[in-house]
Amino acid sequence: MPQILFVNLEGRIGGAEISLLLMVKHLRNSFKIIVACPGASPLSRELASTRTNFCEVPKPTNHSYSSVLSLAYWLKTSWDLIKITLRVNPDIIHANSFYAGAPAVLAALVTRKKLLLHARDLTGFGLFSKLYGCFCKRIIAISDTVRSALVKEGVNPDKIKVIYNGIDNGIFGQSDVNRSSFGTPKHYIKNFFVFANVGQFVPWKNHITFLKASSQVAHDLPDARFVLVGDDIFGRDSAYKRSVLSYAKNSLIAERVDFLGWQENMSEVWPQIDCLVHTAEREPFGRVIIEAMANKIPVIAIDSCGPSEILQNGKTGILVQVGDVKGLSEAMLKIAHNTQFANKLVNAGYKYVMSNFIADKTAAQIQEIYTELLAM
Repeated sequence: MPQILFVNLEGRIGGAEISLLLMVKHLRNSFKIIVACPGASPLSRELASTRTNFCEVPKPTNHSYSSVLSLAYWLKTSWDLIKITLRVNPDIIHANSFYAGAPAVLAALVTRKKLLLHARDLTGFGLFSKLYGCFCKRIIAISDTVRSALVKEGVNPDKIKVIYNGIDNGIFGQSDVNRSSFGTPKHYIKNFFVFANVGQFVPWKNHITFLKASSQVAHDLPDARFVLVGDDIFGRDSAYKRSVLSYAKNSLIAERVDFLGWQENMSEVWPQIDCLVHTAEREPFGRVIIEAMANKIPVIAIDSCGPSEILQNGKTGILVQVGDVKGLSEAMLKIAHNTQFANKLVNAGYKYVMSNFIADKTAAQIQEIYTELLAM
């Protein structure tokens, strides 16, 4: 059975790690899977619970990945990954992010293994993009937006294949049991309508845009609460997190804003939410969007990058122009006041996700790439 070595430098479970766990689940019957990741972490514990083999690499530094203080971390991680690759002897190394790609390139060069990169970011990587373009046999982009960014940075487009993230359809579609026509979320006081922004506390998620729109909505919708689900889970954006908390605390809706923190298991949170408001302007894909749609929750997002590929405006969700806080608040009010329209979005969105963003479909496309690489 062919052997795949996944490389994932983060131990906390974010969107990339959720995608990794789904790939492992859906590919393990056809491939022997080993994951290189930080030990004693949520990710390693989740892998152990599914009896997936993993090898430990150093935990990431809290400093910026590009800082001088991170040099020792990169050297140690690269050296450990080379040793792991020599010991495991995989047929393919699959780097699960741009950051994982850096030590994976060195390991692949030293051990002469085939390297596949999963591109999940829109941040400009400059020379690193060119490096990956040279030494990766194939690159998976999670959206056309990411693919276009790579091509602009000089990567050969023939090496790139767009494969959207998928969801595990077996665990979705039941949250409407706890919600009646967008009525009472079970966690909140009766008649509260809950708008939520879900995602990591990183600057490009634009949480303050959500709070600004919420302040406008609050005047016309007194029975509404505004929830932020997320945190600075990797410890590198503490100043940004403080700015969001400060803005909320000093706003006129401070008593109506709730911070739920990072939720690794969203199954009990989705039923509390009546509308997802996604305010990122440079979102590479938007996993949380397809999860909300699968949970039959109407979605409002910024008409840019990944979300504009997922949502069809007025059909499966609402898209609002970048910087249009008034348009965002008007969309929120429309969802809250027009139940028939909201239900229309929910039904169409659910069907669309279940037809286009399912994990087994994603895994089948990745398996095709593995088969191609193994034949080289």
